[in-house]
Formats: sequence, C-alpha cells, structure tokens
Amino acid sequence: MCIHCGAKFWMQEKDHNSSQTSPTFAMCYAGGKVYLPPLLEPPPYLLNLYTSSGSDAKSFRKNIRGYNSLLACTSFGANVDEQFQRAGVSNFQIHGQVYHRIGSLLPDKGHTLVFAQLYIYDTMHENENRYNIMRELNANILQHLTEMLDEYNPYIQNFHQARDVILAEETTYISMRIYSDQSQDPHHYNVPTASDVAAIMISDSYDIHLSN
Repeated sequence: MCIHCGAKFWMQEKDHNSSQTSPTFAMCYAGGKVYLPPLLEPPPYLLNLYTSSGSDAKSFRKNIRGYNSLLACTSFGANVDEQFQRAGVSNFQIHGQVYHRIGSLLPDKGHTLVFAQLYIYDTMHENENRYNIMRELNANILQHLTEMLDEYNPYIQNFHQARDVILAEETTYISMRIYSDQSQDPHHYNVPTASDVAAIMISDSYDIHLSN
C-alpha cells in the first residue's frame, strides 16, 4: 500500500530500488511529489447503492446508466462522424468540442419534459414524469435518488429556485448562467480558451518561396 495515498499495488509494481519489507511506489503520487485532495464522500444513500449487496443496490448497479441519463440536467452534444460507426463494438468519432446542452427551462407546448425541465416544470409529479420515460427502472429508487439530489446537488437547488420564481410570477423571463471557477490554475484541467486547434507541420517535401 502506498504510504502517501493508500493506493493498493501488486508487489511487482514497487520501485526497483525499494525492498520487499519496505516497498515504495511512484506510480500514483510520484513518490509524494504530487498531492491530490481526497475524494468527497458520497451521500449515504448513494454509497449504500454502490456498496450494498441488497436487492435495490443490485438493481441500481444493473441499470445505473438509465438512472444517470434520467436524472441528468443536460444532454450530450458534439459533431459526430456517423461514417465512423461500423458493426461490432459501439464507437463514434467526434470533430471539435463536446458540449453540455441544456435547452429551454420550460417545454414547448405539446412536447415531453426532458433533462432540466423535469426539475422545474410540474414538480408535483416529478417522479412520475421520470418513471413514465423509463418504466423498466425502480420507481422507489428513483424517488430516493431525486430526494438525494434535491438535498445535495447545488445546481438542482438553483433549478428549484427558478421553479419557485416561475410559480410566483408566470410572466417572468428566467435565464440561468453557470460560471466555472477559474480562480485556480491546475494546468491539466483548464477551461478551453479557444474553439479551434492549430497544428504546425514540418516537412522538407515542399519549397518555401519568399516574396520580394
């Protein structure tokens, strides 16, 4: 076990200059040179679903992608190359950036509720509206997950604030903007500053003609 972070390794992964009795490992924290904050503890209900051997936990893990999609506030957006998809393992190729699309906070007339709209519109029947989209999921688990997100997720709490404003005055124009915190500069995870990527190709296969 790494003395810096507690990560578990096979003994064969130890540093070559360390002994069997006092092994050291540099694959995770670079021998203590890198420090990462510990992962946040999940809410108790979610942690139980991840780790328990109960029937609800097994059902949740079996259908975890369905619950994730149904409770998501945004949809996936990208310029996907459809020609790349072939028979076999599902895969696709993306050109440019990946986006999180949120759309309108309220549904158009006659349209089904989707994504963040489920947190804002007709919340008296919120769980029922979700269950009607994916009836193969467990309604009880879905209800508990919704209550958990209402309590712990700050973005969903913001959606509920928008809901309260809409209910108080239906003619009010509501818009939401989510700003990322750029006070820190971790380098590896900077927010992109440009949407284009440029490449310089160096080659001797052509001549450079200088103008006078």
